[in-house]
Amino acid sequence: MPPQQSVDALDVPRSTPSRTSLPVADPALQMIAEGICELLGFGIAAINVVRGDEVEMVAIHGFTSGLNAAHGRRETAEEVLGARWPLADVQINLSRGENWGAWRFIPHDRVNLHEGSWVSTTNMIDAPDAWHPHDMLLAPIYGDDGSLQGCLSIDMPVSGRRPDFTQRRVLNRFAKRARRVVLGYIERERLYERAANLETAKEFLRDASSKLSLADVLDASHDALIRGLGADGIWMATKGPRRAMVVHATPGLDWEPDPGLAALTARNTTRYWAEGTYAILCRDRITDSAEWNEQAAVVDRFFETLGAESALVVPVGADHEWLGHIVLLRSPGRPTWTDAEGRLAMELGRDFGRIVLTANAYTQERDLAQQLADADRERNQLIEAVARELRIPVNALGTSLAALSDEQPNTLPWIVQVETLTVRSAQIEGIVSDLLLLSRISDPANAPGQTTIEVSEMLDDVLDELDPDAAQKDIECVLTTPTGPAYVVGDPRELRAAFLHLVKNALTYSYRGSRVQVMLYSAGSEVTIIVADAGVGIAYEEQSEVYKPFYRGTNSALGGSRGAGLGLTLVDQITSRHHGLVELDSRPGEGTRVALTLPGVS
Repeated sequence: MPPQQSVDALDVPRSTPSRTSLPVADPALQMIAEGICELLGFGIAAINVVRGDEVEMVAIHGFTSGLNAAHGRRETAEEVLGARWPLADVQINLSRGENWGAWRFIPHDRVNLHEGSWVSTTNMIDAPDAWHPHDMLLAPIYGDDGSLQGCLSIDMPVSGRRPDFTQRRVLNRFAKRARRVVLGYIERERLYERAANLETAKEFLRDASSKLSLADVLDASHDALIRGLGADGIWMATKGPRRAMVVHATPGLDWEPDPGLAALTARNTTRYWAEGTYAILCRDRITDSAEWNEQAAVVDRFFETLGAESALVVPVGADHEWLGHIVLLRSPGRPTWTDAEGRLAMELGRDFGRIVLTANAYTQERDLAQQLADADRERNQLIEAVARELRIPVNALGTSLAALSDEQPNTLPWIVQVETLTVRSAQIEGIVSDLLLLSRISDPANAPGQTTIEVSEMLDDVLDELDPDAAQKDIECVLTTPTGPAYVVGDPRELRAAFLHLVKNALTYSYRGSRVQVMLYSAGSEVTIIVADAGVGIAYEEQSEVYKPFYRGTNSALGGSRGAGLGLTLVDQITSRHHGLVELDSRPGEGTRVALTLPGVS
């Protein structure tokens, strides 16, 4: 009778791709295949690894040639090496096998035969325990996470018989040792690929660093880093140009930084940078970590919010300076991070450190250049504004002096010109005083004084000073104060100037015969001064501009001259220096209400 055909435990694709060069097996894997054949007495041994939804033959030894069931062409072992077939076919056969410890024996009547299987030719002996040409013996190789990573496959026992109990014990011991070698091969292969991808990502990162802005660098290199590191997401926090931490994350990773976790991460990664190490965190083992368990609940919420199961925490730095950290995330079902990947990622932390320093230096230089340009522009605007504001009173002074020389002393025309000179001189003095005060409070080196001030007394003094202006327009100024004193701590000169400008503005833009209300409130730790008038008001579109230096609205002063446009600028800056707040509420044609709130003292 013609010899029967057997299906080897390894299958090939339905069409074997043509190759210009044949693949070469890894020496360690090839040695295992040879050991199975020569030491354990089998005619064929092969090692396969999982590639996605396929299985690839990476080592084979023992037969000279066989037939491809799909096309009937004879193939050598070298030609079969590197062949792939569906992972599902292996899983079906494993599910049908008898449990022999590390091995699964699939009798010929349960084997899943499919198109594309490689077929060897052999004769079957006449014995009850004879090895059937279609029998299959597989040793599945599972990773630490329980996923199928590959399998050993053997066929054609030299004895022609199925392995007995003693042979099975030897096979099991051999399979356990082989598992470690195969998993090591898979890990090395994965790391080689990761290293190559990481090198590509680093090159991409170095090219992207020409953008100088750290945010632009991260945006441009994000996808390359994800591929190179095998991460599902990146969360990074680094020192910005002003030393505050700047966060960058994969789009869609929405996490509001927790102060406690941020402080712990900074503390841990500072030490990691000094020691040249990193941390691998698994969500289900956070409480076991002495370094992270104090924030275990927050870390768990971090994992849950970002949909991650494990994280690789890598410090970022340059030379001896810690600059931040990178958190690389993997989703549930993905392999946990390994030490080898941690060592590769440390290189990335060093590369990022150099980029952070460069980007921060660039940002500081850019900001300094912008500040100098802004200062130069403000200086030119100030010069133009001062010249414009002084031109009118100075011209008026010249005109009055020329007219005064033509008049007899103590005559009515002479007295009128002297009064005009006095008014214009006072106007010039007011502009110069405001400019000097603005210069003083704009300098951060000039901190405000720290004097305890009773606010109602200061408001009384301000109203007394402005009483002649109020009387000239027949305006009633009403001061309302609390029953007890109201104290603040600050600079008396600055606060008096702020109160003075508020009331003066109200008088300037109030109708003749109207009322200006000045109200003082003290509640808890705050003191509020409100100045309200029933005057012309401020146009809605101008209200956001009134705090700018020299800005004067379109509404005309009522019965008096408008100032230089510094009043509310001084009020706003003085209040800010005293840690207070200015609020403006104005309606055209109805009046304006300004509230100034300051921290109070008991």
